[in-house]
This record gives sequence, structure tokens and C-alpha cells, in this order.
Amino acid sequence: VDHPNTAPFISTKLIQHLVTSNPSPRYVKVVADAFSSGSYTSGGQTFGKGNYGDMEACIAAILLDSEARSSTLDDDAIHGRAREPLLKIMHMFRSMNLSTESDTKREIDMIFLTSRGIGQESFNAPSVFSFFLSEYQPVGPALNKGVVAPETQLFDAPKLISFMNGIFSLPEFGLNDCQWWQGFGHDRARYWIPDYPDGGSFDCNAAENEQPGVPLRLRWKPPSWGGDTNINGAPTSQIIDEMDLLLTGGRLHTSNKAILETVYNDALSGTNPDYSALKAVIPHFAATPEFHITNNLVDSNSVTTTREIPNISIPPNPPPVTGYKAVVYMFLAGAMDSYNALVPGSSCYLNQQYASVRGDVAITNGLLSIDATSSGQPCDSFRLHPSFSNIRDLYNDGDASFIANIGPLIVPMDKYEFEAESKPQPQSLFAHNTQTQITQTVLAQYSSAGGVLGRIGDAINAQEGSDVFDAYSISGTPKILEGAPSISKPADVLSGSGVADFNQKAGRFEDNIESLSQNVVTSIYGETFSASMTNALYRTRLLEGVVGGVTLDQDGCFNNVDSSLADQFQQVAKIIKSRDGLESKRDVFYVSLGGFDTHSDNGPKLTDLLAQVDQSIGCFATEMKGQGVWSNVTVVSASEFGRTLTSNGLGTDHAWGGNHFILGGSVRGGRIHGRYPDDITDEGILSIGRGRLIPTTPWEGLWKGVAQWFGVNTENIESVLPNLPNFATNIFDATELYE
Repeated sequence: VDHPNTAPFISTKLIQHLVTSNPSPRYVKVVADAFSSGSYTSGGQTFGKGNYGDMEACIAAILLDSEARSSTLDDDAIHGRAREPLLKIMHMFRSMNLSTESDTKREIDMIFLTSRGIGQESFNAPSVFSFFLSEYQPVGPALNKGVVAPETQLFDAPKLISFMNGIFSLPEFGLNDCQWWQGFGHDRARYWIPDYPDGGSFDCNAAENEQPGVPLRLRWKPPSWGGDTNINGAPTSQIIDEMDLLLTGGRLHTSNKAILETVYNDALSGTNPDYSALKAVIPHFAATPEFHITNNLVDSNSVTTTREIPNISIPPNPPPVTGYKAVVYMFLAGAMDSYNALVPGSSCYLNQQYASVRGDVAITNGLLSIDATSSGQPCDSFRLHPSFSNIRDLYNDGDASFIANIGPLIVPMDKYEFEAESKPQPQSLFAHNTQTQITQTVLAQYSSAGGVLGRIGDAINAQEGSDVFDAYSISGTPKILEGAPSISKPADVLSGSGVADFNQKAGRFEDNIESLSQNVVTSIYGETFSASMTNALYRTRLLEGVVGGVTLDQDGCFNNVDSSLADQFQQVAKIIKSRDGLESKRDVFYVSLGGFDTHSDNGPKLTDLLAQVDQSIGCFATEMKGQGVWSNVTVVSASEFGRTLTSNGLGTDHAWGGNHFILGGSVRGGRIHGRYPDDITDEGILSIGRGRLIPTTPWEGLWKGVAQWFGVNTENIESVLPNLPNFATNIFDATELYE
């Protein structure tokens, strides 16, 4: 607690959440000093009791500092921050007076929001790093300026569209489940009496027709109305100004204000025109980029320009794509215990070391034998985890190979060089967040670099002189797909259920939502939102038009696997099947499965997770063979690091090198590449203690061959893999990895 880094670390995180994503060093120091001393004075008033870590002093320093209070800084493009979904929802509830007809207090059940695609939910963070990374840099102005915008990691298409679906349902139905899980409310929100279904519930059609009885509804009325309707005849501009103050802090840009005034005026019809207009304009406020950020959308010295939106053209009978190739990157988040995925054979001397070192986490029964006599490994045979039956079959069929003891490196090293720190080491070894970045950038000394698949795409597009590369994530916004925005278009983000789409309520106003993000703006957060929303709309229309109705021969297989990973592979297979309509030549895909951080359960949990991996791959391989493109596809597995060979008594901890595999019809399978350690005890030359092994193969060793197979020319390989010249061994050409 008293470490010198504690105060600035905590201060930075709190400032990022409360004021600005990119505080100045001065600001951080002021807050850190208040945290350390337990005292802060402002305007003659002292906060805190003088104890280390006093949060009164710390929070006062954050909120009363000039960087938190200066309106001048609102014009600064990097000041402020993007806002996270749950805060935006609560802001809407409070500002627009979500309440009951009788004003009786009623508890709100804000549950199942992540399953509805919002991206955030109380007490349900996906990992110890919460819902977004504090160091996240989205492609665009934030990355170009070298600053961070953490909350924008949630600005992907499924989450943006899900948020709009919930917001546009809210004024119509109140807080409930009336839009088939596309709103913010649980079904219990429709009960007239909380938690008492027998007391009855309101009907969704009645709510839509403005009948009374909806327990929780937005009930705010503009003060300028003078009552429940606009009895004062207040002009539309005044009403929008009042809403601007409450919902966008008085920062509404003139162009967006004009759009909102038009929305309000166009809705002035029906038996209660004032209420109809108010219902229409409320969700439109939440579609403005201003609602999603805290600084000015456009600084006072700039003039906006209009964003170009490509026209959508879906050919009715597209010609077949020739020479198609795809890479599917499967990230096993949390760090797979890969030394229980690839185990020495029972007759090999390493098996005795395995049993001794692994202790109570060693697997003794059910392992699946594979032959490795042609692989030049210390053992002629190895065994796979009992869950890997499909992967074993692919290995035996020559469609799968393993890469032994692979991990991030800057240069080769052994334990003595590591201990002496005589050679450069990857940043923040054993830290999930940094090692995830490094594994996906394949530039171990620079975690903020672009992703390796993004760089591969950049190289392919530059070689072809046209945009032939497409990237898709079926699981969030990963680093690995991040390329240069001037060369490659942003990755499309889908969900495991397919292309995100607007519900009936939001879909009526899709053109308005697009218009509200039409301007290129100066705020890095506003521009990231607007660019993300525009891209989501454009690509969703295209993908829905091409992929939306696609069915697979193996749909039943995928649907029978109880795993989000199977859902993701199913969507990958649909996009690959749609390659002609999408005019795809080179596609890369990101899929992921979490839960591998098995500190306290390395037995049943690992077995279940690896079974999900194996079954998902089994369905996918069968589907690709049926489509006739299995030889055009490579699947690569990866984790941020390996796990300790030794047990902590319940499971295993963070380590370094691990074992992974590549699959595909063109893969030179049935072998193990790289070098499995000759000694896995603490006496081994690669062991740095606690069963942590230094990798013998860098990630560059795998990616060189994959990039060559994918089409990157030899002269461009080093631009994709800048550290490649540092390694002389365990670097594999395409001729070694592929047939």
C-alpha cells in the first residue's frame, strides 16, 4: 500500500473515471500528493484528516482542481472523456424523471444488460480489468495523437446498436422487456406490484398506446410548457435548450440542435401532440455524440465538415471470388494451461518430470496420444488433453500442428540472461492486460503498437493497391485487428448472434441517427463515437444484406454446442460462405473464449473450456470442408501467456511460454514445430522459477509463415514483424508450416 507507485496509480485511475482520460502530470501529482498526505486545501477549506489514502482529500483534489473546473478546457480535443453505458442509462433515467405515476419509490432491476449487448452491467465485469482497458487507444484521432480513450472500447457496432434499441424503446414502453430483450428493463419491471407476478402486469400494447398503468416511465415535462402539455406555447428552440442543459450539458452543436428541432416539430401530431413530440426527441438526444462525451464536440475555432458515407451496392449475382484466404485468430483469454493441453508421451523421460513438477494438476488419465517422430522433439510421442478429440483427429489427418513453448520475446534468452537483465524483456511480464496487447501486436517492447493482423492487412492492401482485406471481430474490439486507418478500413464487430440490427422503434429513425453523426468533429471522443456509429450503420446494412439470410450445413452442430465460442465460429462460417457477395479476397476473424485464468480450478473448469474449444473447432472444420474452403482457412490459437507448471494448491498462476496450435486444410500437420523444453524442472535452462518457462519460439516464428501463406510479399515481412531480424532459429517459413 505504501509503495511509491500506489498514490499516482490510484489517482490516475480515479481522474480517468471522474474527469478526463488524459490528465496532465501536474494534475496527477496534485491528486497523488493529496492521497499521500491525506489533506487538500482549496478556497480556504481543507479536506481530509491527514491520513495516508484519505479519499475525502483525494476526491476533493480531483473535483476542485482547475483541470476539472475550467470551461476553457472543454474546447480541448483530448480533455474530458467518453462516458460508459451504465452511467448514460442512469443519466437518462434521472434527467427525464423515470418514475411511477403516483411517485412511489420503486427499485430498479438493472440486470442482464450484458446479455442484451449493452457492454456493461453492475457486478458483472468480464474480467479483473472491468469492461474496458484504461490504456485503450481506438483507431483514429486518439491513436494518432498518442492518447487514450478507455470507454470507447465499448463503441463497437453491437453495443452501439443495442444501446440505441434500448433508448428508443424507453419513451414508448417505459422500463421493461417489451422489445424482446432489446430494452433496459427486466420482465419484473412490468409487474404492477414489485416482485409479485400474481398481482398482474401491464400490457406492452397498452403502454405503446400511452394508456396509464406503466409502473416506470419517463415523466419529465419541459418547465417552459407550464404543465403536462405546452399550455404556454413555448417555442421548440426553448424546449430543446432545456433538454440540452439536462442531457448534454449545454454543449449541443448547432447542426445537431437543428436536427432535434425538426424531429420535435415533425412529431407534433395525434391526440396528444406535445407528448408525442417529447417522446420522439428524447431518444434522439441519446443518439447525439454530445450525449456520449464530456467535452465540446467542436472547438470554438473550427468549422465542421461532412463525413463521407459509402454507397451500399449488393450485387444480385456476384461472380465467384478466386484465391480466397482467411485467418481465424482464436484467443483463449485468461491464459490457457497449455502444458496440460500438450503433454509428454508416457514412455518419454519428460513424462516423469511432468508428473513430478505438475503435482496435483497433472493429468493422469484419458490423454490422447499423437505421434511426433518426425518433429525433432525430445519425445517421439506426446499426448493431448482428453477434451481434444477433434483436434487429435485433425492432427492425425495432417490438418493440425502444434507450436511448442511459444510466447512473446524481443530477443532469444535463457534463465541466466533473464536473471541478469542483460537482454531486453517484454513489458510487464505476467500481467494480463499488457501481455494480451503484446501477444496481439507481436512487438513485445511496445504494447501500444498496432495489431499483427492489422499490419498484415495493411501490407496486403498496399501490395494490391486496393482494399482487398477485411477484418471481423465476433468478440469486442481486439488489438490484433488494429491497422493503419489510412490504409485499411476498421474491423467490423459482430456478435455471436450475428449482425446487430435496430429494433422496430430505433429502426424508424435510422436516418436521423446517421445524420446526428454526419459531421467530422474535433473532440477525439466525439469523433470516435461518430465514426464508429457511421461505420456501424454502413457495415450493418451491407452485412445484413449479404449475410443476414445465410444458413449453414452445420448449423445444427454449432447450435448443439453450449458455448459462446461455437456461436462465434458459426458467424465466421456464415461470412466465409458469403465471400462472393462481400467481394472478399482476404479475411481475418477474431473469436475468443474467456475463463482460462484458472488460479483456483485447473481440473473440471479447464476440461469444460477445452471441450468448448474442441467441439467448436469440430463443427467449424466440418463446415469449411463442406464449403470446399478448408484449404483456404487457417485457425490460430493464442493466449496472453502460459501458466505455471507448478500448482498453487488449487490451480496454477501466470507464467510465460505455452503451447498452441494451427489448423487448416493446407497446414503441414501431424507435427510439432519449435522446441518443447528438454527440461521442465526448475534446474532447466529455461526455467525462471515456479515452473515459468522462457519461450523457445517467439510469436514472430509462427506469424512469418502465416503472413507468407496469406500473401504478404517477402520484402514486406519485416514491416509486419519488426523484431524478426532478432531471431535466427525457430522461425518458420510458409513452406514449413504449410503444404
